[in-house]
Amino acid sequence: MRWEARLAQAFGLDNAGWDRHANPWSGWSRMITGWPVIIAVGWSRLWIGWWAVPLALVAALWLWRNPLSFPPARDDRSWMSRAVWGERLWIRREGLADAGLAVWKFHGWNVLAGLGAVVAIYGIVMFDVIACFSGALASFFAKIGFIARCEKLYRRAVAAHPEWRRGQIAGGELP
Repeated sequence: MRWEARLAQAFGLDNAGWDRHANPWSGWSRMITGWPVIIAVGWSRLWIGWWAVPLALVAALWLWRNPLSFPPARDDRSWMSRAVWGERLWIRREGLADAGLAVWKFHGWNVLAGLGAVVAIYGIVMFDVIACFSGALASFFAKIGFIARCEKLYRRAVAAHPEWRRGQIAGGELP
């Protein structure tokens, strides 16, 4: 099992979980609140000391439970819904050949997001404003690049396999 599939399982993303996460409110709220919440909690330790630890736990709980906190997406008209279902296809590596998309392009966006995250975390730990915000922005925009790639994968894969609409992949659950 790939690490991405293990991570999806840790977030509770089974068939019903993916449909809930495909709700545009889930995808966008997680994208928009992720870095601001992490930065706010990280910097709050400067003002509130150890009280930042419970805030960090609440933030981690929000980021972990968010994918399951909304009702299932009704259709694939939303860009974010298509992107989330495309991410599911990406994790299974379904439809990549049919969609004419290279695996390395997905990995490239994730590597850039990870490098940005390292810089942002360094900035949070060291209270370096430039590193914190430049890393967070780099990570955020690389994540947008990744999910844009996933949305493209979804559109192309569904064109080749209409039965995959809304992430309904033959074989059911993630491996």
